This record gives sequence, C-alpha cells and structure tokens, in this order.
Amino acid sequence: MAGTYTFQPSFAAGVLGPGLQGRIDLAKYQVGLKTGENIFIHAHGGFSNRAGTRLVAEVPDSTKFHRLIQFERDDTQTYALLFGDNTMNVIQNGAVLGAPYVLATPYASTQIAALSYVQSIDVMYLAHPSFTPRKMLHSGPLAWAMASVATNPPNPAPGTPTVTSANIGDGKTYSYRVSSVVDGVESLPSAEGSVTNARDLNKDGEQNTITWTAPAGPTPDEYRVYRLRGGVWGYVGFTDGVTLTLLDDNIDPDTNTSIRQPNTLFASDGNYPSVVTLAQQRLIWAASDNQPETVWASLIGDYENYTRAMVMKADDRFIIDISGEKLNRVRGMVGMQELMVFTGSGEYGVGAANGVLSATEPRQQRYGASGSSGVRPLMVGDSILYVDRSGRLVRDLRYTYELDGYAGNDLTVFVPHFFLGKQVVDWAYCHAPYGLVWVVLSDGSVVSLTYKREQEVWAWTIHDFGGVVESCCSVSEDTYDALYLVVRRGDKRFVERMSNRLLVEDVMETCFLDCAVSYNGVSTMTMTGLDHLEGQKINIVADGDVYEDRLVTGGQVVLPVAFTRAHAGLPYVSEGETLPIAVELQGTGNSRGLPAKATDAFVQLEKTRGIEVQTSMNTLPAQMVQTGFEDLSDDIPLFTGLQKFELGPEWDATATIKVRQKFPLPMTVLGISPKWSIGR
Repeated sequence: MAGTYTFQPSFAAGVLGPGLQGRIDLAKYQVGLKTGENIFIHAHGGFSNRAGTRLVAEVPDSTKFHRLIQFERDDTQTYALLFGDNTMNVIQNGAVLGAPYVLATPYASTQIAALSYVQSIDVMYLAHPSFTPRKMLHSGPLAWAMASVATNPPNPAPGTPTVTSANIGDGKTYSYRVSSVVDGVESLPSAEGSVTNARDLNKDGEQNTITWTAPAGPTPDEYRVYRLRGGVWGYVGFTDGVTLTLLDDNIDPDTNTSIRQPNTLFASDGNYPSVVTLAQQRLIWAASDNQPETVWASLIGDYENYTRAMVMKADDRFIIDISGEKLNRVRGMVGMQELMVFTGSGEYGVGAANGVLSATEPRQQRYGASGSSGVRPLMVGDSILYVDRSGRLVRDLRYTYELDGYAGNDLTVFVPHFFLGKQVVDWAYCHAPYGLVWVVLSDGSVVSLTYKREQEVWAWTIHDFGGVVESCCSVSEDTYDALYLVVRRGDKRFVERMSNRLLVEDVMETCFLDCAVSYNGVSTMTMTGLDHLEGQKINIVADGDVYEDRLVTGGQVVLPVAFTRAHAGLPYVSEGETLPIAVELQGTGNSRGLPAKATDAFVQLEKTRGIEVQTSMNTLPAQMVQTGFEDLSDDIPLFTGLQKFELGPEWDATATIKVRQKFPLPMTVLGISPKWSIGR
C-alpha cells in the first residue's frame, strides 16, 4: 500500500490502559496515548514535558514522615505548612521562613496523615480522633499559635440576679436569668435568681426589679434578661452594657427567644471528631470514634458556639446522624449547594429542601454508594473529586439541574493500571495555569489528571520524580499555583517545589531537572550548593548549554566554561507514545493487526528544543529538533512550527510513534502526522 499520512491533532484523552488498546471504536482512542511519562495533557489537547522541582530544604527530621498543607490568607500571604513530629514549619515562595521558625504541635509524625483541616482567613481548624479539636491562628509569617476550640461561648455570664418585688402577698414566684452579649455572641445564662410570695404582675402597679453584677472580662455590648414561664425561659428585655438593672412591668416573655443550653461536646477520649469543614457560615465537625456517623454543626456565623436555644431556631447548632444500611463513618465533607458528606458506604447531601442547613429542618439525601476513603475531597471548579473506599478509584460529583441532585463518573476507568496494587494517599489541585490534579500514590509514584469537566476532558499521565513522593500541596504564588512535594531520596527527605512551566521563552526560564538548585550571578565555572546530591550524577543547563552525567564531589561540579545562569539536578525522561495505528481502509475494513511502518512524521511543536522522535521498533539513531545529533548549545532557539522527522524501515503490527525529551529542555507537542505504509 502506498504511504498515507494520518494526523492526530489532540491527545486530550491522555493515557489509555492496556485493556482499552483494542477499543478502536472509542472516540477517545483517536485522541489517546499508549504511554505518557513525565508529561501532562493540556486542555486544548497538546502535551508538554513537566517542569522539574527545585530543592527547598531537607525536612527537620529525615527519619520521620512529614506532611504539607496549604494555607492562603489572601493573594500575598500564602504558605506551604510543613507538619512533622510535633512541629510545624512555614514555607513561602520556595523558602523556609525563619531560622527556621518552628511551631510546636500536639501531632506526632505517625498522626499527621490523619489530620483533617479547614481554613477561615487567619484561622485553620484541625481535627484528629486522638485530640480535642484545635485551631491554628495566623497573625504574620512568623506568628502562629495553637489553641483548643471552644464549643460554648467564651464570654462569661453575669452574676446571679437579685429580684425584688414592689409588693408581697400573692404567693407568686418569679425566676430570672441574665446573659451578656460581646461582639454579637451571647453568653450562657447566669444562675437563676428568684423572688417568692410576690404580687401578681397582672395587677396595677406591680413590677419586679432585676439587678445583677457585671461579668469579668470586656464590657458587654448588652445584657439580656429572661423569665421562666410554663417551664420555658422567655426573653423579657435587654439593657446596654453599663446598666445592670431591668424593671419587669408584666412584660410578656417571648419563649421563641430563649436562653442558650450548654453542651459537653468533644470532652473526652473517644469523642473527638476526625473530620472538619465549613459550610453556609457553620463550622462542622464529624466522626468521633464513639459516634462515627455523627455530624455536629455550629450556630450560623458563630463557629465556636454549639449551644442551642430551649426552643430551637433555624440558625441554632444541630446534630445529625448519617443513616444507612450499615454504619456510615464520615470520611470527608465539602460545602456545596448542600453539605456533601462522604462516608465509607455512600455519598450524602445534608440540608433542608432548599439546600439550607437548618437546625429545624435537617434532611439527608443519598446520591451514591461508592463510599469514600479517608483522603480529603478536592474542589475542582463546580465539581468535587473524591477517592472511593477502595482507595484506587477517583470519582467526581457534580450538581446537575436535570437530576436536581448530584451525579458523577469514575475518572480512572481508562487507566486502571496506574492504580493497580496502589492507593491514593495525597493530592492537590493546581488551578493555574493548566488545571492539573497531582495525585500521590502509596508506592511513592505520582499521576496527574487534566480535568476540565465543562469540556468533558479528563486525561491521565504518570510521573517519576526519582524518589518516593509522600505528600504534596498546591499554593498560589504570583501568577501560578506552585506544587510542593515531600520526596524521600535514599535516607533523606526533601521539600521540593515544581518550577513554573508557563515561563518558557528561553531554556533558562524554567528548570527541567529534579531536586535542583539554580544559580544567577557573576560569571563562574563552579556550581555549588549540591551537597544533597553528593556522589550522584546530575545534569546541568548553564547559559543554555547542556552538560550531562556530571559527578557531584564535595557538593559541587566544575564545568569547562564559565556561566552566569544555571540549573543543576537529577535528570528525567519525558515521553509520549501514540496508540497503535488504526485507520479505515477503503473497502477492506480497518488496518488494525496489519503490519505497518512509518517512514517519516511531521510533528507540530511549540517552544521546543532537543527532542527525539522514533517508532516503537526504530533502531536508527534518534533525531533531535534543530540540533543535528550533538549540538545542544544556547545558539539554537526554541522552535515553534511543523518539523519533519525521518523514521525507520521496520514493520510492526502494533507500530506507534514516540516523542521523547531526555534533556533538561522544553517540549510541547500539539499534533503528530506520520506517513504509514500498511500491509507490506
């Protein structure tokens, strides 16, 4: 058969697993890859090699597990918090702050993986089943504090009121209690004060005088007075924060507004919640060991108040048990139109019929039965991503108007081999600029997911960072979301930050080496600061020239020429491989299974230098864009356009095209058009 050019203009399906490589009937087959390592898929369909990681620091104790957690107060105060063995360090813009700054925490290294957290501006609330709920308070880059979370109002009640009646003789008893209000928060009520043998207040001129003493602490905004009627305390009036007396001239008690009832939540071992979130101005905890299916929600707008009125109101705290066929331990929660609750056996929405979290109308509705692992759900656009109870399947959940509820898909259905024998242990979403979810697996490998639900794009690739990745987080820094990683390399653990891939105008603007250090300064021939890579062979890009396999000795490498800018670190190979050719043959069916060879290929490239293009059976020397075979100097600019590559003469029934970048240089592939001969 004469040679025919085919064209793959997109790789938007990402990698398709071995079980799908015979499914040429799938639309995704035409835009998929057989393999993809150290590359990521763009939402528009192209793929690029990932950026490398720069060394931030070795963790304080490399013998212990460490975890990264994002903290973002505003656009400028953003941090990666590094939790270790009873410690917390602060990282900002790729550097550990202080010398270093250390905050003591109650959490051992063996416990931090189970930490649940949620942030509200300067406060991060922390939940762990072995500890009372905590909050971490931020007042500056080097100013953090840890405190327990109250569940009753912090402001004290006034003293027990003294009650006097204008007259005596009717045998009536009147009882009163008084509360204080500070910054909109009402205290628990005082002890009961009474008058006995008083005249009936219905009679002309009769009144009671209620007097109390001010509580300790700040001056209240106001005092509120309640009278007992029919076994219910009803509101009779208020005074300002200075006046300590109220006259009750037969004021009708409003029992719809009653005193606050104290609570004893989270007071002992076995009763500490393990999950926390915010939703609809409530701070919500869930899942103690003794009550694994229970959810506790605060008052609206008062995060540390779990009291309730004697006559419950809609904005009161509420408690609800997530019921099902079996015990439903809560594993995660996210605030959406409703409070979404992820349990070990299903997915639930909590809220009134209109979705509002109301204490007087609590309701739960089941939306799925996949169950959830303990990995914290991720918000990605208007969808929630979560890991099912097996720990191996990633699913999304999204509100749909058609169903008037939530529905989703298994996002790992096309790449089950990525998760075989592994579980998801951590993940992070980098919104800018590419919309990537980075997923850490239990064997230390990492997979990335390009997720654009509105375009029906979800595409997976796999990544090798040359070590065991244990934790990650995403932090918004300047114009992009930086990915931070904890990577175990040999007997050391390092915090590393992925370089900004967007800034590729010349080869020195982005680092394409791992655990790397960078230099920008006066002319020198010596690259220093490499003690963490002692005895290893590294690659260096110096002023655009590539130097391979340089041995680190004494924490440095000496190059044969001077340089002013350089990146030095561990190399990695980035590669995308197409699926086996499958084209319709006029009148004779499909080409699948017939021997084929690709003699050449046009590759659409963007800002690329130094790549190799081969067929799966190619034994010819690889060709590099614009470099001949040897030259990798800075004189060669980045290439954008259509580049032709000569390929080999080998025949193969499962022929594929591989595009590879083994140098620390940028690569972006937008399309591949090979020339095929089919059927000999």
